[in-house]
Order: sequence, then C-alpha cells, then structure tokens
Amino acid sequence: MAFNNISRHDKCDFLKFRNDVEPLGFDKNYTELEMIGFALEHGCPIIIKNGKRGKWYLKGKGRTEEYLIRLIQKNLGREREGVYCLFIQ
Repeated sequence: MAFNNISRHDKCDFLKFRNDVEPLGFDKNYTELEMIGFALEHGCPIIIKNGKRGKWYLKGKGRTEEYLIRLIQKNLGREREGVYCLFIQ
C-alpha cells in the first residue's frame, strides 16, 4: 500500500467493532509510527487511537477513499478528547 498523505482527525472514530486486522485491538504501547507501519503492511487506511490510554485499531480495509472520507466528515468531533483517527491516503 503506497500513500501520499496522512491526515489526523481529532475526536473521530467509526466502523466500531469492525477491526480489520486485530479484533481486540493493538496494545496501547505501540507508537504512532509503528501503527502506520502495521496499517501499510495490512492495507488498512484507517488507524484509530481510542484515547490517551486506549488501544489502537486498524480499519477500512477494502473500502473506498470516498466512503471513508464521508465517514470521517460524519463522525468528526463526536468522540471524547484523546480519541483520534489517522487517514492514510
């Protein structure tokens, strides 16, 4: 999976309980850079951090960029502080 851009969207989570790689999430101690590597390896354009002490989740595998953009726009600002989405394009 190649990419041109990674954008961050605060207070944004979606596709809940649809984790494409690790159903129970990844350990909170992974770094953002490590999670980007996992996402690229597994073809998941969405990375969710579930709060400052929360787990990481990989999502969006096989979904179109347009669909994911709509979900980001719809859910932006709906979560608590510390939850964010990274969108790899």
